[in-house]
Amino acid sequence: MERTNPNFNKLVHRMNRLHVLHRLYINQAAIGNGLYFGQLPILELVDEHDGCTQKELADLLQVTAPAVATSVKRLQRHGLLQKIADEEDLRCNRISITEKGRQQARRVRQAFDAVDARMFKGFSEEDCADFCAYFDRAIGNLAVGEYQGRSFFSLLEQSKQEQAHHHRTREESLSD
Repeated sequence: MERTNPNFNKLVHRMNRLHVLHRLYINQAAIGNGLYFGQLPILELVDEHDGCTQKELADLLQVTAPAVATSVKRLQRHGLLQKIADEEDLRCNRISITEKGRQQARRVRQAFDAVDARMFKGFSEEDCADFCAYFDRAIGNLAVGEYQGRSFFSLLEQSKQEQAHHHRTREESLSD
């Protein structure tokens, strides 16, 4: 069995640690501003694509409609999004962001941007461009086949589905 370069292990460990730290701060910023992870992109997309349907929103995020439905319902319940019946097709609802939703999205975006600014404090524009290029190369090496061209959210959803499937399969085999 061929061993991987020990530097790869160090790099992957650091990437994973960075990811977890970033996710912790982003979650804190989101929750501190009344949202959950993943809701800001929905608010921002609806703001950019006012009057879109849940299906169109799911397509933009590259996730399933049921995955979007739960978030839209929660955001609607909190007065951040509203559904309006389509004038031409009453079976179809159009989604719009409310003024409250727009203001909350702006606050959360500022909080997220502050986390990112903190993370890259002391980095020059050239450092950031190099960093981005390195990540693009690594992503390009892994984003092949069924993963090619997939959004962050669709990859995250697939990961959750695979974990759930593995968990169900394992539970079934243990009960036999």
